[in-house]
Amino acid sequence: MTAFGRLWRRAPLWRTSLIMMVGGIGMASFFPTPALKKAMPWLPGHAPGASPSPAAGAGPQNPAGGNAPNGGVDQVGVPDPGITLRHSLKIAGRTVPLPTGDWHTILTARSGPHGEISQQVLARTDSGVVSAVIVVRASQQTLPQEVTDGLETPCHDDRNYASRISGKPGASEECTYMGNAVLANNTVSPDPFITAAFNRMATLGFPIPPLMINVGWYHAALQGTQGVQVETVETLIAPIEHGSRQLLAPINIWGKGTVHSNPDSSRFITDLDRWMLKWADVLRQGFDGTLNPNTLTPSITSDPSAPKAS
Repeated sequence: MTAFGRLWRRAPLWRTSLIMMVGGIGMASFFPTPALKKAMPWLPGHAPGASPSPAAGAGPQNPAGGNAPNGGVDQVGVPDPGITLRHSLKIAGRTVPLPTGDWHTILTARSGPHGEISQQVLARTDSGVVSAVIVVRASQQTLPQEVTDGLETPCHDDRNYASRISGKPGASEECTYMGNAVLANNTVSPDPFITAAFNRMATLGFPIPPLMINVGWYHAALQGTQGVQVETVETLIAPIEHGSRQLLAPINIWGKGTVHSNPDSSRFITDLDRWMLKWADVLRQGFDGTLNPNTLTPSITSDPSAPKAS
């Protein structure tokens, strides 16, 4: 009898432990935890609660770990960033105008129980540097009116450089504001979708300035008594020298109380405020379906950080 056989007969506790260990390894292999499956994707089965990977050729969007009610899941797409867009973007059946420049789609998503909300993040590059980012959210179908609660909240932030609330009573609500967004502290946004988009830009090697100015536009239109259609467009403009990550003024200058103490930052904010007024009108036309992107002139589409014509 071999040494293993003698040990097997004489050590029942060791024998039991060995059997349990082998059984545990087998169970872990066929029913891996999310962390184990991520570390060893070649294991059979899939993590409990996770959707199996889609078959090859099933489409560009992959299921994400959404926890929406009624069985809904978020759908996240990872487009080819080498494809560029100009002039306008189609989303949720509407036209969203794009400021001057070449725009790259970084991330897309559908969220809500039935995919009611479409989302996209796009980045504009100038000499290889990210000079602007756009975050668009648009409803695919009518939503409950409760979703507009707090729509105007960003316009009431005392840290904004400027904000405007408009709309038509009983028909629409609109909020436009301008504030700074510090990106240098690794807390780009509490929204995981936006954070993932900026992380992807960093992974792709897109140089991102440490601060941008956020021009936000939130719009909701009543659809009879059934609900509302909503669209939000956040355009983050980098106050940088063209083709460089260098800010026009030190980062500590860009607070509301100090931005006008520096001539370069003051000029940039003043110019951006003027542009914001024109751009809000264009965004509203896109929402209403009355916009023809081919009629937009550079005086409307060129923000203060727009690439210079070559």
